[in-house]
Amino acid sequence: MKLGGVRDGTVYGTHGLDVGTWSADDGFLTIGSLPNPESGSEKLRFDAMNRRVPKRLLRPLTGLYTTANVWPLGDGQLLATVSRWLFRSADGGRSWTVVHELPDSSGPMGVLPTALCEHRGRVYLAEYPLGDEPARVLESDDGGRTWSPLVERTDVRHFHGLFADPYGDRLWVTTGDTDTESAIGVLSADGFDPIGSGSQRWRAVGLAFTPEAILWGVDSSYTDRSAILRLPRERIDDPDPELETLATTACPVYYAETVDRPDEHWLVVSTTSTGRIDSTAPTGVERNTCDGVARVLAASSASDYEDWYELYATERRDAVGEHVDAVPSSNGYLFLATDPGRGLLINPYNTTDDNGDIVTIPPAAFDERAFRRYTDTCADDDGRDGIDRAADTDGTARTRR
Repeated sequence: MKLGGVRDGTVYGTHGLDVGTWSADDGFLTIGSLPNPESGSEKLRFDAMNRRVPKRLLRPLTGLYTTANVWPLGDGQLLATVSRWLFRSADGGRSWTVVHELPDSSGPMGVLPTALCEHRGRVYLAEYPLGDEPARVLESDDGGRTWSPLVERTDVRHFHGLFADPYGDRLWVTTGDTDTESAIGVLSADGFDPIGSGSQRWRAVGLAFTPEAILWGVDSSYTDRSAILRLPRERIDDPDPELETLATTACPVYYAETVDRPDEHWLVVSTTSTGRIDSTAPTGVERNTCDGVARVLAASSASDYEDWYELYATERRDAVGEHVDAVPSSNGYLFLATDPGRGLLINPYNTTDDNGDIVTIPPAAFDERAFRRYTDTCADDDGRDGIDRAADTDGTARTRR
């Protein structure tokens, strides 16, 4: 199962083309399935790429690749993407209709899991072309029934994510992938306004928000280390905002969440274990520097984000594509979501442990700091794996190797 979103205590996800809900007691329960909208030979290709059995057959070659996203909007309305299609359901996921066609070069998921956002009564979607099409953000004022372009850019490859700021009432955007294409900014009626751009430090997928700052991790697998960064709110309007480095890690950071507890805000990020080749890298540094371990890392505002913990870690599944450049290989993901009752939800995907399951970190674990301390191996000269074993508590953290 691939984690989708959480709405009113219900966890939604996808399994191939099946859409359903998840609970600790029942696991994944299918509600409905996304239809095949293609025709002719493309119809056969769509099934071969997205249905469970063909994906299982390809797993030894490519690993388990992601194919579908789902987002709950409330009142029985859901949106989903797969390949170049955007679907909508008005009956809780039992039936689906196509409402928009995405760019032809869209990847298997259509867009990134971070690409959809609700803001001020409207729904926004960031397309994710991998070819030469313009990068666009779409908007809908009728719950996803119809869509119109809001922003179109040719100076970025694509938009990575859209995020509603709960403290500043702004709609934030991330873009990539080269230095000149990487930016973080805000959307308005006038278009996209970058706050900062021009280097890999401004290349992010997910953003997290606190009353004092905007936070993210760098989405770059070819840089020596990936930084976790903070932009204080008082610097947002500076001509060239200075970023603060909170920590570093070996693999690119994709997803970010906040867990709010009494008197403190926890920043949670997950790194992605990426394949050997980064096609976005400058010539000569295409091979990534990731150590192969996907991690969930967290720090609290109580320490000013100086004390870091490892909540979970696992490795990417091995596949032929890891050893043969001509064969594509899937990343090892740790998808994240939060829920007031359950706490943090971690969904390992294409991993050696807990693959397709959901690992929960309850709210009480954050209050008790029941995690292992984390330091980046880059700062260690003794070859340690980045975990301060002396700081282990009761073993709530689930670190796998």
